[in-house]
Amino acid sequence: MADSTGNGKQVSEISDEAKKAAKELYPMSNWKYDAFLHTFSILVDLFFREVHPRGAWRVPKTGPILFVAAPHANQFVDGLVLQRSLKNEADRRVSLLIAQKSVHGFIGWGSRLMGSVPVGRAQDKAKPAKGLIYLPDPVNDPTLIRGVGTDFEKDAEVGGMLFLPSAKGQSGTSVDIAKILGPEEIRIKRAPQGKLAMVQLTGRDDIDGEGKIMNPQRRGPRDGYEGTKYKIAPHIDQSEVYQAIFDRLQNGGCVGIFPEGGSHDRTELLPLKAGVAIMALGTLAQDPNCGLKIVPVGMNYFHAHKFRSRAVVEFGAPFEVPRELLDMYMNNQRRDAIGQLLDMCWQSLSAVTVSTADYDTLMLIQACRRLYVTGKKVPLPTVVELNRRLAVGFSKLKDDPRIIKVMEDVRKYDKQLRYLNVRDHQLAVARLSVPTVIFTLLYRVAKILILSIGVVPGLILFTPVFITTKVISLRKAREALAGSAVKIQGRDVMATWKLLVAMAFAPIVYNFYCVLLAYMVHTNRLYGYVPQWVSIWMIFIAGWIVFPAITYASLRFGEVGMDILKSLRPLVLCINPASSYSLQKLRERRAVLVEEVVEVINQLGPEIHSDFERTRLITDPSPTGGMLSTGSEHEDADGYDEGIRAANAESPESPRGLRRRETTQSSRALPRTESFSNIGAIGMFASRPPSRSRSRSRQNSSGGGFGMGGFPISGFTSLDSREGFNEANNKIREAMYERGQMRRRKSGFSTDGSTAGEGSEEGAPQPRRPSRQAEPAQTRRQRPLKQKMALSFKSLVSSAQKLVLGDNTGSSQNGSATSSGPEGLFPATSPAVDGDDCDHDCGSCSIKYPRDFKIDEADELYGHVKGWSTHVLVATSKSDWVRDVADEKGSVMEALDREVGRLRNGRMMLSASNMPTPHGTSDYSEPTTVLLLPAFALVHGVSPASVPSLVDSFINRGPTSTTPLAAPLSIPRSVPALSTQPPSSAGASSDVLTATPSPHNVLILLCSQKTRDARCGQSAPLLKRELERHLRPLGLYRDADDSRPGGVGIYFISHVGGHKYSANMMVYRRPNAYGVDDVDRAGPDAAGFKIDPLARFKAQKEGETAVESNGHAAATASEKQQQPLTPSPQGEEAPDQTAASASGEEVITDDGASQCIWLARIKPEDCENIVRYTVLQGRVVKPGSQLRGGFDRGRSLVSW
Repeated sequence: MADSTGNGKQVSEISDEAKKAAKELYPMSNWKYDAFLHTFSILVDLFFREVHPRGAWRVPKTGPILFVAAPHANQFVDGLVLQRSLKNEADRRVSLLIAQKSVHGFIGWGSRLMGSVPVGRAQDKAKPAKGLIYLPDPVNDPTLIRGVGTDFEKDAEVGGMLFLPSAKGQSGTSVDIAKILGPEEIRIKRAPQGKLAMVQLTGRDDIDGEGKIMNPQRRGPRDGYEGTKYKIAPHIDQSEVYQAIFDRLQNGGCVGIFPEGGSHDRTELLPLKAGVAIMALGTLAQDPNCGLKIVPVGMNYFHAHKFRSRAVVEFGAPFEVPRELLDMYMNNQRRDAIGQLLDMCWQSLSAVTVSTADYDTLMLIQACRRLYVTGKKVPLPTVVELNRRLAVGFSKLKDDPRIIKVMEDVRKYDKQLRYLNVRDHQLAVARLSVPTVIFTLLYRVAKILILSIGVVPGLILFTPVFITTKVISLRKAREALAGSAVKIQGRDVMATWKLLVAMAFAPIVYNFYCVLLAYMVHTNRLYGYVPQWVSIWMIFIAGWIVFPAITYASLRFGEVGMDILKSLRPLVLCINPASSYSLQKLRERRAVLVEEVVEVINQLGPEIHSDFERTRLITDPSPTGGMLSTGSEHEDADGYDEGIRAANAESPESPRGLRRRETTQSSRALPRTESFSNIGAIGMFASRPPSRSRSRSRQNSSGGGFGMGGFPISGFTSLDSREGFNEANNKIREAMYERGQMRRRKSGFSTDGSTAGEGSEEGAPQPRRPSRQAEPAQTRRQRPLKQKMALSFKSLVSSAQKLVLGDNTGSSQNGSATSSGPEGLFPATSPAVDGDDCDHDCGSCSIKYPRDFKIDEADELYGHVKGWSTHVLVATSKSDWVRDVADEKGSVMEALDREVGRLRNGRMMLSASNMPTPHGTSDYSEPTTVLLLPAFALVHGVSPASVPSLVDSFINRGPTSTTPLAAPLSIPRSVPALSTQPPSSAGASSDVLTATPSPHNVLILLCSQKTRDARCGQSAPLLKRELERHLRPLGLYRDADDSRPGGVGIYFISHVGGHKYSANMMVYRRPNAYGVDDVDRAGPDAAGFKIDPLARFKAQKEGETAVESNGHAAATASEKQQQPLTPSPQGEEAPDQTAASASGEEVITDDGASQCIWLARIKPEDCENIVRYTVLQGRVVKPGSQLRGGFDRGRSLVSW
């Protein structure tokens, strides 16, 4: 046994040393990587007008990742753009694979700093060989190649490759050499594929488009055909490179690869090389539990070779390699496993790229997109997504007669635009009057003259660089085209050479300017303008500052001026009588074509895209489920809770819903790489509608998609006014409501859950509900289609459960039942019982929301929040956070998100709050306080390292939303902090976690996270002020630092879901919080007057024994003396809740919260009734329009 152990240890040490040696083959230094990337990111900002990252939230924060990027349209620029986007958006460093032939000179030096892995490629070492080759028997033996004047024994080797020449714009085929039969015969591994290869090797003309011979009776090549030229490449051993990649991935690193091989300028993806599949499968074969994920990356450029162009870097949904493919790979089925994994990579890349058969098709698709979104300001990521979807639809339905007709009409329209040399968006000027056109033309000419003052100096200075980069890049493009079998025009190398030449030549030019300036100062003091005390060196240094600054200003002003300059031609055409008529007719033709395009897309869209909705542009297309996803499905944050964390989440690194990181550059509507937008937005300089200066709210972008909403398209309707549409909509809603009521009455159930026979005779007309409960027809909420589908599915599942398990399966855990409607979950107010005050909003409220504060008033709210067991609030002393609080680096929220797998009592809702921290700062490195709900327990001294103890000792042992009040649970008073880090590490926990009961009887939580939605940042402070105004006279208001018991605490929290229903408010109440929950409001008191619960509460506070409903006191003056209020066992005189358990452990036994009432669409004028009825009595004033859900432990009811 000892020998065996020793041998195993020795083998392990040898393996570790081997891994270390392999890993250090191409090392990466973090500081060198960051310094190089930060420096050369400036080139990206200068060359591109905008680089928009999209979907970066999908990139896992930890673990090994293999990034698969395509198309490879910009030789060395692609890698820089990808690395920059990953570092800025996801904080991940990636080692890229680079061709061995490129690792020379400056490129080689930079690639070594970035930790790139050089890879030898067969095509880079391919050389022309002597002789010609052909297929002697393409029908019966297509893998046998015969040569004429060849010497395969000398020139070729087994494992090498043969390359056929390219022709007619098509890339040549390559085949692997399986066996050398002699100097003039070799055997290849597979038959040549495609028409071009078969024509080259046989010379025959009876070959179809797929490369099949149409006349198999005729064997051999064409008579007299000698063969084709070819190249031979030696076998390249990549084992050392593969092992270095395996080691880097197994150590949690990231590797990026462009699986198409070399760069190209085609509009479609090239066939993927097998290397990407070998890397993934080989890594998992050595370490199946390393957790490798593959992330597709779409490199979408708009004129990639042009200066100041735009780009969108889109990250797709990560996926894992299926276990069955790994088993196939390890059991001598490598070819099948590699092929299937390549298919998965191809599918994932197709979801993040735009691929068309040729350039003309791409231009037509873009023209259709412009016609489809007429009049809409569409963000760049949406443009890419629309192009992709239209390309997919065209590829599948290109033979449909409707598609053929539309594309032909669009082609003719585009030809007419080119004839007039105008752009599609410029036709809008055709509807302007002649005076307006003349004024606009003169105004824009004046703007160009003003901008030229800042443009011309820099343009003159940089002209030598412009000319040199243009000439050299065109020359390099021709050279690359001549040496490539896949390029069309060689544009993929132009951006790289423009940057390389500019980097080398621009400093030379500016140095020449500085020397020339210094010489002029030295000779004549610049014509006497420079004083004698100014030295030559000062002038030289100043020149290096001034000349680049002038050029940069010229760049920024110049591109705005170019936009204006391009807009002048259609204005001139409108003035010219010879062309104005053609322009007007073309605009009319465009209007007809818009209707045609929209109609065809609306008809055929549902056949291609299952999530197609004609009232939206797009929804998020990226695969989040199925074989390309490892995470669970996530609902849209509009209707569900993003704050809830699943206790059984499979992967903490998986994306938690459709969201964007608004704390990064991708979250802002204006990326820093966008062109000088602040000047373009000024009316004087604007030539087109400016980009928005802030994010769009969900209300203003009610379409779906991208995690930031979609952009709605106006439907075709005969209603020409908003009033007419609202009237028709209200009538439809009222009719649907009446039909629903009739259907429910026939089935035996009314809207309040009672049967037809309860309280009325069968067949008798049902009385209408009170005015508050029966909202007007125009404000009744009807379920949207998605809500109806979700509820139908839920009902179907519940019915199946009842059939299998019995009728009691509808209850939640611990016996809690699901309330079927908003009126059944919590008691509701009624004017007949509570008086007319409950039916009117506050009349003295002077606080109002901003005028542009818009929310969704149509959706039905109730029943669309996910259930939760425990709500955890982390004190941060802040009222706003990053988009997902779990991304707050080094925080307790981040640690809780990682430890979600330790939860044992159901789902956890995680929120950051503005509760004060013990140290009074927002420093996450210091221990903080955590509030557990519904336990109403404060846990002190919590740090990220002590979160496991928090979960095991407090959260898992505390009461949940379904724990009966009759059986309260106990949590320990204090426990040692079980740290997952060594004591010396940063952020180690304190020695002990202590718990105390929360002093408040009621907690009001308001969403204030303006990072997620500006409306929350606006509404939360206003609501708090109004709540404070009503709570202070009752003596119940408590500041954040006020620990007096029995009051109402108001805290700001992070996103809980449903921003479009702002403002969201959650009210947690202790049982019978103020002693008036059980007051018989309908019954009289001893004097025969109705009892007013609010007056009863005030009477308790003032020491009165009874209060009449009209407000006159019936008590004596001596009874009005101030008395301490003891509204509940949790009040000021509440007994000590600390006790000892059977094991001797000191514990806290507390009922906690009896209710959580989750409201939405709260306005300041609602606060008075919320305090009067919801806070004091636990009743809901507007259940039909404001209640989203919650729980009532006293009645064992939940809304989910």
